[in-house]
Amino acid sequence: MKSIINEIKYNEKNLVPTIVQNYLNGDVLMFAFSNEESLNKTISTNYAHFWSRSREKLWRKGEESGNTLEIKNIYVDCDRDSILFTVIPAGPACHTMRISCFHNDLDQISDEKPLIETGVMDKVFNIIEERKKDMGMENSYTSSLFKEGLNKILDKIKEESNESIEASLIKDHANIVYEYTDLLYHMMVALSYHDIKIEEIFSELERRIGKKKKDYALDER
Repeated sequence: MKSIINEIKYNEKNLVPTIVQNYLNGDVLMFAFSNEESLNKTISTNYAHFWSRSREKLWRKGEESGNTLEIKNIYVDCDRDSILFTVIPAGPACHTMRISCFHNDLDQISDEKPLIETGVMDKVFNIIEERKKDMGMENSYTSSLFKEGLNKILDKIKEESNESIEASLIKDHANIVYEYTDLLYHMMVALSYHDIKIEEIFSELERRIGKKKKDYALDER
């Protein structure tokens, strides 16, 4: 690693183009610039750091939004003049709350809003992940679910699913919101149990946008 780092060819501003790719599904998430300082910081912390040309300062991705990029691998291209980070993202990579910064199709440029505002879900999922790490935490319902195991979690999903259906049939707006929130929460607990990141669900939803009906198009359901 040390020898390759020393061979990196920085441009006239001592920067090197850096591409960021989702380790889980291969999606290209963003493009930024690294310098020697940010690259060393990335390696030492295992989280993506870059150099901001506009602010002329080092920045850690997610330092304000919480949408960090955990490093899995760092690659240098054959000419030693660009870098690839493969990462596990904790939320959308784009400041517009899109999964990827590369969401504008040249043939379909639009001002449409992001599919999902993921901030709240990210926060909830992060709490669930913390409770999984500390299953002995007193007075934590989430910790107790993990402690009792998968069957208990699945029983709760089944129970909340039935209650959500009942709320829909009654057509009580407030109760529908309440019950489906319970259902969503327990589904997130199940995802965490299986070590599946919430970002994988966001990515799959975004992948389905514009697909044909047989491929589960979100706009044709």
